[in-house]
Amino acid sequence: MVFVGIMFVAYLPISSFMFFLKNDAFGGYFPSKFFISEALHSNDFPWWNPYINFGLPQYGDMNSGFYSPFTWFFAAFFTYNAYTFTAELLLYLILAGIGMYQLCRSFKFTKTVSYIAGFSFMCSGYMVGHLQHFNWISGAAFLPWCLWGYNQLINNFSLKNNIVCALIFYLFLSSAHPGMIIGAIYFFAAYIIFFFLNKKKEEQQSFRAKSFIKKNAWMIGLLLLLSIGMMVGYSDIVPFITRGKKIDNLDAIVNPFNLQSLISLLTPMATMKADDFFKTDISMRNFYFGITLLMFFIFALKQQKNNFQKFFLYAGIFFLLLSLGGITKYIFYNTLPLIGFVRLPGEFMVFVILCFILFAAFSLNKFIIEKSSPEEFHFKVFNWTKLILLAFLAIGIIGIIITQKSIIFNGLGIFSFPGITGKLKFIVDHISIFDALILQGFIQLGFLNSVRTHVKRRTYKELIKVCAVEMIVITLFNVPFTGAGQASVSEVQAALHKSPAGIPNPYDLPVYRNSHDETQNYTKVLGNWSFYNKQIGAEVKADYPVELNTSKIVFKDSISVFSYKPYLFCTNDSLIEKLKVNNFKSSMIDITVYTKDADTLVYQQNIYPYWNCIINGENVKPIAYGGVFNAVKLSPGKNNIKFFFVSKPIESSFTISKYIMLLCLLYLAIVFIRRSSPL
Repeated sequence: MVFVGIMFVAYLPISSFMFFLKNDAFGGYFPSKFFISEALHSNDFPWWNPYINFGLPQYGDMNSGFYSPFTWFFAAFFTYNAYTFTAELLLYLILAGIGMYQLCRSFKFTKTVSYIAGFSFMCSGYMVGHLQHFNWISGAAFLPWCLWGYNQLINNFSLKNNIVCALIFYLFLSSAHPGMIIGAIYFFAAYIIFFFLNKKKEEQQSFRAKSFIKKNAWMIGLLLLLSIGMMVGYSDIVPFITRGKKIDNLDAIVNPFNLQSLISLLTPMATMKADDFFKTDISMRNFYFGITLLMFFIFALKQQKNNFQKFFLYAGIFFLLLSLGGITKYIFYNTLPLIGFVRLPGEFMVFVILCFILFAAFSLNKFIIEKSSPEEFHFKVFNWTKLILLAFLAIGIIGIIITQKSIIFNGLGIFSFPGITGKLKFIVDHISIFDALILQGFIQLGFLNSVRTHVKRRTYKELIKVCAVEMIVITLFNVPFTGAGQASVSEVQAALHKSPAGIPNPYDLPVYRNSHDETQNYTKVLGNWSFYNKQIGAEVKADYPVELNTSKIVFKDSISVFSYKPYLFCTNDSLIEKLKVNNFKSSMIDITVYTKDADTLVYQQNIYPYWNCIINGENVKPIAYGGVFNAVKLSPGKNNIKFFFVSKPIESSFTISKYIMLLCLLYLAIVFIRRSSPL
């Protein structure tokens, strides 16, 4: 409940449902979850999504969480809407904090250290900066749990711990962005090797390499079985998407965490402005993880370090170099396998923050347990940090005087904006980097002095409170810039109510008629309306992270090639009145067509190997009309046609994963019931 409370207050603009998540949340993550939910509640399994740019295999959408148990839970037992989508994101933030707390406890840290580390990770700059990037947050939430599960597995091997560890890793893989998965392969491969060498050194005589390998093999084997559906699904779509190949032009790798953004370690709010100075996306600039742990991170650099500290320090530095871009991308992206598929280097910062928090937590824990008095070096670090903050204050004041860029000169304009939303937007638009340096500089000086006092007096309960308040305040300052959109959740939901329920029969209208003038109001809060209007096709390509190669042909002149036609048409327009849709589902359409002459029926859905067709009882393979859409030849007279999307390999592998997961959960439930039973 502590973490629930901290999360609720720290992310109040979002947790209160006053504001909805901005930008990519509705443009790249919600549409697929919404479709999955709508399909399930219409007794339709969502193998194929017909609404995104003339259709794509939903099982291959790596942004949708298609293989995540959390997605299926929310989709099946609730319905995805603006409120449940927000609630799921908030749940991941809570899991991130609790996971870091549990991980610290598994390292035998005190509760003081574990709470501080948990608050720091849950409200870190990575979480605040990427609120709109749903699967970056969901992936980050399970990272500390993966480390915790692995520690449990190796230190106390059992069938239960093996299943728990494999399930946690599966939750991470099924929830995380592909770039984060690539980073995790490097991170956990290094951690396993480190753990092996560390165990071998510590236990010496009792250590058995074969036993260690077996423990890992059992877990990895179970994880592969759980993930077989996801592996088959993703490998199936890779050859057919525009992002399925390694990046050839390294200039396409953008938005790193750069050196300018290091000021976020002390004043993260200052990174919310001055785009020309930071030269990277606003979401990639925030490295903050708290004053307390920052101080003890610096202390630890001079102290004697244990093996775990060394690992987390070196791993953190490695991922920091990966995140920087610049010359490092030319080194790493050309030499390290898989790294060349990651377009946004700043994504790797989650591993940096995770490692540096743990590195600092070891130092803080040692300080508390050994009850050693603060050395002169400790006070020097506090004093130097204070001088840096004072310098930021001076830069802010001088900057305002020289440039005249400050909300001070426009402050009265705030009263001309109605409501909290309008006033908050005014502040976000008019505050300058110099205002931020001054405001946050003063606040950080207060927190720094408070942390120093409680560290010196060893009043650790008060230190926990200070850290909690600090992370809440800093998060609240940054969320309006990186997480909160202008619309409220209720406004978004009101627009979403305009979407037809379930999976209805599409209208028999030309594709360009799918977007009407009144839909512009929905687009302002929902993003591209073609994701929600439950009609097939879009006149102009909608921006979406997953794009089939055929889209280049469909939208080669920016307008879809057959936008003047309805989603079903014959090459002879006169036959359109004799076409009847008997049944429609997301992955199937049953049609009756009467024709006097031989003709061709076109179904405006992207051609894909698993599309099949039955015409007049005979199985035929659809032809690719125009090189992009499903089509079939018609004979004179009555034609019964059924297009359907079926992939036996995908369905079989998904079923295997599903039943293995159910067996694992059943076993854990039995273990829990037996332990809870008074008998």
